[in-house]
Amino acid sequence: MATGTASACHRCKQSPCVYVAPQPAYQCVTEMVPYTVMKTVWHTEYDAVTKTVMVREPVTNYVERQRVVCKPVYDTVEVPRQRAVCKPVHETSYVTQTYTVCKPVQTTQQVTSYCMQPTTQLVTVPTGHRCGLCHKDPCGCKTVACTTYTPVPVTRDVVTTTMVPETHTRQVPVTHTRYVQEVVNDVQRITKCRLVQEVVTEKVPCVTWTCVPKTVTRQIPRRVCEQVPVTCYRPVKRMVPCAPVAYATEVAPSVQAPAVSPSTQSGPAAAAPAAPSKQG
Repeated sequence: MATGTASACHRCKQSPCVYVAPQPAYQCVTEMVPYTVMKTVWHTEYDAVTKTVMVREPVTNYVERQRVVCKPVYDTVEVPRQRAVCKPVHETSYVTQTYTVCKPVQTTQQVTSYCMQPTTQLVTVPTGHRCGLCHKDPCGCKTVACTTYTPVPVTRDVVTTTMVPETHTRQVPVTHTRYVQEVVNDVQRITKCRLVQEVVTEKVPCVTWTCVPKTVTRQIPRRVCEQVPVTCYRPVKRMVPCAPVAYATEVAPSVQAPAVSPSTQSGPAAAAPAAPSKQG
């Protein structure tokens, strides 16, 4: 866009405009104003009323009555009887039994053995060493002890034990059981039941009804009306003065704010102040 010079204001003929529109002196404010209204409130109250009424009450009387009942009676009777019983009879007999026993038998034998017995004898032996000086055999003999071993027979007794079986006989008891029938006399108890009539006296309840006066207290409700003050709020519009606004220092002396007459401030029509007159 091309640059250019801003045009002057058509009112103050200056650029920028130094004319400021005057602010209103009053503004409209809505307030909630309380007021009291009497409201009708209904509530329930209870009145205690006492009265005597006739109430039916049961009365129980017992009447004696006799009746016949059958009562069981148990009798025990002893009846003699005979019964056959198998009685065990134990018989013991002896049987010959053969058994084998190993018996140790000792036998003595003579055993000949040979022992080497040492014998020491003196034997003359020529020396076989040479002299160290003349290297000749020295003369003479040398007697030395010679031990020889000669077998000598030695006889000794050796005992040998052997097991020899032997047969023995013994008597072993053997028990046999046999049953013998026998008649036994005993008594058997038999219980019998019989019914016996018996007169029983019992009390039978008899219920009768009778009217008895009774005092009854009842709560009777009733509605009561009451005036209760209630606080309500309604919106009210009123004009309040605005805070003064400072104007710019560049305002021309020929431009002045319009004056508001006191007559226009008192009424609600003073919400909008008069517009300033056009100058120039």
